[in-house]
Amino acid sequence: MEPEPESFSCGRLPPEMWQTVLSHLPQSTTPECLFVCRLFHDLAARLLFATVRIEFGSWKLMCGVDDNTPEGEIGRRSSCLLLRIITDPIFASYVKHLYVLVFANRDVAFELCCLTKAISALHNLRTFAWYTDSDPSERAIVPDNEHLETLASTCVHLCEYDLPMDSLNELQAVKRLPATNVALYSTRREPIWDFDVTYDNYHWDFASLLEARKGSLTRLTAPGQAVWDCPIHTLQGLTHLTITDARRLSNITLLFHHCERLEYLHIVLNDDPPDLFAALAADPAALPRLTHFKLYTPPANPAGLDALAGFLRTKKRLRCLDYSDGEASDIEDMAPVISAIQSLPTLEVLGLHIALHVNGPAQFDALKSAIPASVTALSVVLDYSDLDESCSWIEVWTGLPMLAFAYVDYDRDHPMMDMLELATATRSLKLVGQRSRFYEVQRAEDGVTLSQPWSLTKTEFRTAADFGCEDWEWLMRDLFPGRDY
Repeated sequence: MEPEPESFSCGRLPPEMWQTVLSHLPQSTTPECLFVCRLFHDLAARLLFATVRIEFGSWKLMCGVDDNTPEGEIGRRSSCLLLRIITDPIFASYVKHLYVLVFANRDVAFELCCLTKAISALHNLRTFAWYTDSDPSERAIVPDNEHLETLASTCVHLCEYDLPMDSLNELQAVKRLPATNVALYSTRREPIWDFDVTYDNYHWDFASLLEARKGSLTRLTAPGQAVWDCPIHTLQGLTHLTITDARRLSNITLLFHHCERLEYLHIVLNDDPPDLFAALAADPAALPRLTHFKLYTPPANPAGLDALAGFLRTKKRLRCLDYSDGEASDIEDMAPVISAIQSLPTLEVLGLHIALHVNGPAQFDALKSAIPASVTALSVVLDYSDLDESCSWIEVWTGLPMLAFAYVDYDRDHPMMDMLELATATRSLKLVGQRSRFYEVQRAEDGVTLSQPWSLTKTEFRTAADFGCEDWEWLMRDLFPGRDY
């Protein structure tokens, strides 16, 4: 008689090991752990509620997105979360990243008061972000002095905040926030299209904030005009810099000279880029420590692409690269940049925006050869008007043995493949994205399936926790192509 199989007992391993096991589960599976046993419930809750989004109003309604979710239902969900944080200290201890989406077209004074009370319970908070939008004729709803003072007094472990520039109206409270990662934006969530920056109203406040963070600020996100006002000691201490709404980069050589510690550079440039490319050509060896480089510019001429290629070739530590020139350079014109990409020995994450004006075997071979076999995450935005169906376009991805995340945006009228086909053919994939949809890849003995697509809110305000990888979130940051909603 065969012995009966031993019953499952989660107590045979310490909780720390189970926490590690659960952290490697697909996000779509983690909620099921809430119903296994008390230990699994507590461990899964720490993962599921480490990142919380609170919504006041509907961003979809304000942005004209079709959605059947009533605004009242959104408000009820957020109210329940706030109440749980306020009344349950254990639940509050799970929350490390709080994202507040304020898109209300009504009075939300009571909800904002509840938010202050909730913040006072978040002693483990590491990240605080406040996203809002407003009609040019209206005043945006921004965090008030009580929110910010409560953050400063309660959230002593705060490392990062992302706030509207208008928050500097409460300068003294903002100066007390202990974060080393500071992001300030105008009240449009898409800085690449926003030309209404009101930085001039906060020039002195911004300078005062930087002085208050002297010696501790290592990461900064700000409009281009603000960056040029940074004192030298701030630039010298930065390891991460994001320049949004950049119009002119005539002072870019200052960054090259003073930002010797810079490892991460992200530039969203709205005007013609000759100053930038001239600086790259003049000093291609600048910023030798770069590991992440993201550049969104208007179309570049051949001399500019040559300058960019020369700059990239010297970046032997570069792990992550994302380049887009708006209208997409033809793959033949991109040859110098592609050659430089192939020379990077440590590249793992790559984003490219490429045009296939002539669509055939030569372009197919060029696209395949453009992508190093070492990449683990790839974003490709392709512009073309027709598709040569004699080419097996899916081989661009299946030839990458370590590819775990793939994002593709292409002509919906002439699709290269569907996402299930891509996930099935590329066995290493864990997450796929197409235009505005993201899917987890689920593999089982009976085949491959895709999860339900991410919610619109999760897609629009995506975080590193959503991707399960900081580099993947970085790759998708500020990328808003092909919205399907």
